[in-house]
Amino acid sequence: MRKLQFIANYEHHHGLNACHVTQEYVTNLLAKQLSQYGFKAETNKDSTESLAVSVENQAVALGVNCRLNQEDGFLLCEISARADEAQPWFKKIEMQSVIKQLANAVENTLKADHAFSQFEWKV
Repeated sequence: MRKLQFIANYEHHHGLNACHVTQEYVTNLLAKQLSQYGFKAETNKDSTESLAVSVENQAVALGVNCRLNQEDGFLLCEISARADEAQPWFKKIEMQSVIKQLANAVENTLKADHAFSQFEWKV
């Protein structure tokens, strides 16, 4: 799965903890909303900025990372999957289709929140 890069503009997510607060917010939002697309997701017990999504009975870890863009003051965030694409189960055509569905679900969930903008998929 490619990386989804976007801008987060939350007025109440500012100050020293802005990146951490936004990362946690995005993680919790995805954990709650991905079920509407048929995915089971739960936050990682070890990190508030990552979650595990069950895809075809295999866990795919999604990580959320934000950093402050000094030029415009917006938070530049990125969601990336940590799936081992060398695994035999990942090579199935059905799995690739489900990963695309997951990518669309992540993007659509974030687009529904007007504080996020300028979505771009990166390789």
